[in-house]
Amino acid sequence: MDLKHMQLLKPEHTLDMILEALEDLVQYELAVVLTYDGSDTLAVSKVKGELYTPELEDYRISLKEREDLARIISRQRTYLFGEDEQHLDTYYDVLEMPDHHSCLVSPLFVQDELVGLMTLDHRICGVYSEKIVRFIETLSKLIAVNLAQSSASRALNARNQELLRERNHLLKHSSRELKDLIGTSPAWVQVLDNIRLVAGTPAPVLIQGETGTGKEMAARAIHRLSSRASGPFAAVNCSTLTPSLAESELFGHERGAFTGAHALRKGRFEIADGGTLFLDEIGDLPMEIQPKLLRVIQEGYFERVGGEQSVSVDVRIIAASHVDLAEAVEKRSFREDLYYRISVFPIHLPALRDRGDDTLLLAETFLQEIRGRRGYGNVRFSDTALEMLRRRSWPGNVRELKNAVERSALLSRGGMIRPEHICRDSRQTASSVACCSEELTDLDSAVRNHIRQVLVHTKGRIYGDEGAAKILQVKPSTLQSRMKRLGISPEAFR
Repeated sequence: MDLKHMQLLKPEHTLDMILEALEDLVQYELAVVLTYDGSDTLAVSKVKGELYTPELEDYRISLKEREDLARIISRQRTYLFGEDEQHLDTYYDVLEMPDHHSCLVSPLFVQDELVGLMTLDHRICGVYSEKIVRFIETLSKLIAVNLAQSSASRALNARNQELLRERNHLLKHSSRELKDLIGTSPAWVQVLDNIRLVAGTPAPVLIQGETGTGKEMAARAIHRLSSRASGPFAAVNCSTLTPSLAESELFGHERGAFTGAHALRKGRFEIADGGTLFLDEIGDLPMEIQPKLLRVIQEGYFERVGGEQSVSVDVRIIAASHVDLAEAVEKRSFREDLYYRISVFPIHLPALRDRGDDTLLLAETFLQEIRGRRGYGNVRFSDTALEMLRRRSWPGNVRELKNAVERSALLSRGGMIRPEHICRDSRQTASSVACCSEELTDLDSAVRNHIRQVLVHTKGRIYGDEGAAKILQVKPSTLQSRMKRLGISPEAFR
């Protein structure tokens, strides 16, 4: 079915056709279909006939004020006003009719639910016979279904438009809020998609990944993209909490609760009220505190240390851990019921070694920040340094990479960063030392690394004055052929 036919089958178009066909069977000078809002008001939806006036387009009728119409509607039958019957015209304040005229009112019901009202008017008396009244009563059932479909269609369209606006806002908003979560590898793109997906819900989130993978940054991104973005974001590192300190830190304490408690102190839950509480390294939370944490998450209230009055809070929980909490549950070092409560939506952050060329993107981003400092405007990576960055395993992940870039920029004195600058680390591992000592003898490796460095600089752009081909002084088609042979994808650098 083509678009033209689909437009014709829309409820509002079929109602037009019904009223036009009705005019061939029943004489009317004004046919009006009104929609019921579900509470008190009838609003004009469609007007046909030679008595049409623009004032009818936005006309509304309050059934509380028009008790006469309310009574007719309650009978659920089509009603024809008698020739000598005194009544208030339906549209008395916008349309002047002669004292004696034909006026018919037909309530529109779908399964005993009022959806609207249809009225037919003619300036001549006696136009509508009992046979026509019965016909209109039957036709009204079809018009009622049409009106219900039209209402549902408008509601669905409005909801779709609302969802589209929300989606566009979220995508536009998220591109800004996720700008610090740099990476284009498939594993990292999946993380970003999960963050966007869960941010708009109230579901608790469990972020798991090795140390240095960016768990708190991910948590902050979820908060910024959520409806709680204007509320507080409170973070607590559970690995630093002893059993005696944890309860006061999380739930606060009253004045005099213990020695040294000279004043009332709010805990992290109260500080995060209306916002997000980030429980970092929750796997290290003392077992004695875990039941109390579970209760607050379930019930939304707690008592401060030394207090008797319950404190109610509205907090979204985002937890993080570098250990496998499911394994911790099996070892009985973490409560199973608490684990299921906080892991409604788990997100796993991949290690940097599993993110491909994201290492180079991150390194260049960190170096670009350093270039803004005085004396470091020309700092840059050598090809061999880039190869080394790519080949290292980075057990400390993004945090270790950032520190290495910072240190190597200092050691290079704002000039060319070479492998020895990256390797000068008091915590060198055997693998990193071996990596530094290796010499690149493969020409393809050198060419591949140089092209990658240029693509990092151009953000994957090949064509144009600021493209990689211009910088490398080769034709774009030649560069693309060489990139294809060397297994380099420009999308990885955008």
